[in-house]
Amino acid sequence: MTHEELITELSQRLNWPEPKVAETLEAAVTVMNAKLSENNPLSLPNLGDFITRRKTEYISVNPDTKERWLIPPAVELLFEAAPELKEQLLNDMKE
Repeated sequence: MTHEELITELSQRLNWPEPKVAETLEAAVTVMNAKLSENNPLSLPNLGDFITRRKTEYISVNPDTKERWLIPPAVELLFEAAPELKEQLLNDMKE
């Protein structure tokens, strides 16, 4: 599903104009990004939990050339699906 398809689908389900849906969706994503960038976990009922984890820097070595690279630290976003969502997905796969 593309971004535009999501906006169209939400617009139809909510009976809202597409610009209002796009604005609301962008505001929600902005809030989510802000909270996650502060390393705050984000829990969405019936969907799951988003958490961030800091990965430390490390040195990578090419086995052929023995060339070394320093890989900088990074922040990784992790998602843990809610049990309800996992169950629904498993049921959909069985059908």
